[in-house]
Amino acid sequence: MRRTPRPVPVLAVAVTTLALLPTLTGCAPTTPGGPLRTVDDTGHGSIAVDDGWVLTLPADDDASWTLLHARPSDALDHLQTPVAPDDVTALGGTWQAVRSGRFDLPAGLTGAHLLCWAVPSDTGPAAATTRGCAEVALDDGARVEATWGEGGFAAQPG
Repeated sequence: MRRTPRPVPVLAVAVTTLALLPTLTGCAPTTPGGPLRTVDDTGHGSIAVDDGWVLTLPADDDASWTLLHARPSDALDHLQTPVAPDDVTALGGTWQAVRSGRFDLPAGLTGAHLLCWAVPSDTGPAAATTRGCAEVALDDGARVEATWGEGGFAAQPG
């Protein structure tokens, strides 16, 4: 008995191709948030940060500034102040882990926000210390590019 080769399952190939099409064409759907990378002024390439958290606080709320021990006129790029996740969320802010050089933001987060990078604090696991903050205007579903380097922390919609 002669066996003929089975035809390639056309439907499976079509489904796989359609699923991968956005990635292959560079039009993959975006998740609010973005990368957090180091920047280096000595010519070395940037490196994905894989430590700490990115927090957001409403920039138009005096309580946010009080929590950060800062004023709107202050330089924020090297701001180091202790923060706790519960204090941030109590003010309507968000607290997102940085994983593999990326942080997520909730969908629907809009308006002027303070975006800060925080790292574990020496005072215990429930606290963190900001390494710097930036005021950013967010649109719904906003992508944000954040960097850390000698110049401090910076973030901008991207």
